[in-house]
Amino acid sequence: MRDFQQTLAENPVVGKSSSLVDALQKASYELQFQAAAPSETNQQYFSIPATTAGVGQVFTQLEGMKKKDSLFHLVTRDYQQANVWVQLTSGDNKDMEAVVAAVADYIDNHPPPLSIEAKWAGLTYLNVVWQEKMVSGMLASLGSSFVVVLLMMILLFRSLWFGVLAMLPLTFTISLIYGLIGWAGKDYDIPVAVLSALTLGLSVDFAIHFLQRARELTKKHGSWKNACPEMFKEPALAISRNAIVISIGFTPLLLAPLIPYNTVGFFLATIMAVSWLATLFLLSALLTPLAKRLLEVKLPITEGEQK
Repeated sequence: MRDFQQTLAENPVVGKSSSLVDALQKASYELQFQAAAPSETNQQYFSIPATTAGVGQVFTQLEGMKKKDSLFHLVTRDYQQANVWVQLTSGDNKDMEAVVAAVADYIDNHPPPLSIEAKWAGLTYLNVVWQEKMVSGMLASLGSSFVVVLLMMILLFRSLWFGVLAMLPLTFTISLIYGLIGWAGKDYDIPVAVLSALTLGLSVDFAIHFLQRARELTKKHGSWKNACPEMFKEPALAISRNAIVISIGFTPLLLAPLIPYNTVGFFLATIMAVSWLATLFLLSALLTPLAKRLLEVKLPITEGEQK
């Protein structure tokens, strides 16, 4: 345990470690301290007693002290389980993960003489475990939600191509927003994780409106070329007003005293703005080369046109 603590002390993210060994060395020093002896002699007593009996005597003295619970915070009363209290220089989960990996390497390279099972505990470690569960859970939720929304779009438009087109603005929005989050070094916390699922429902609304009106206007005017200018009148105006109102509606959260509220307000407003622009420009750009395949229908030739 002492060698393990000395190895931990070499890690730059570890500030201090405390264990039963520290209590044992300190108690041995206090019990053998001699005021008249040289400091070098007394310093030799700050060590683990050389015999098992000596260790037992020191522990007996520690058990008899007034605050004996302090001892049993480091070891169980039957001396079968012991704690090593590791204090890090920061509460960053990445630092905790680095220490966990370093301890695992140490145990692999220095197998204990007896069968010993090492387990982690503590708030910082629980945060690491919780974060892993949250990230994997949110990733599974995002993936399954994406598939469900895609199937709904295919059923709604009764077309595989239109279903895929409806998913493009939200795919672009999610990729851009969360790419910027990683690029800016923003932590993947609860608000950011929850927003990944909300983005699906918010971003697909504009695409549904745009594609359905594109269908109707193309059928009415006979071609996408004629319908496109009409799309950027009432339909585009309605989508733009909707996006602007909702985006502005989330901005008061930027004035909230809590950081998570600021995060939600900023990213929801940004998500609405990006999905709005992606719908108007990305879908219209893609529909232009695909119009003859997806939108345009052959209108019946009238009797006047035949003449």
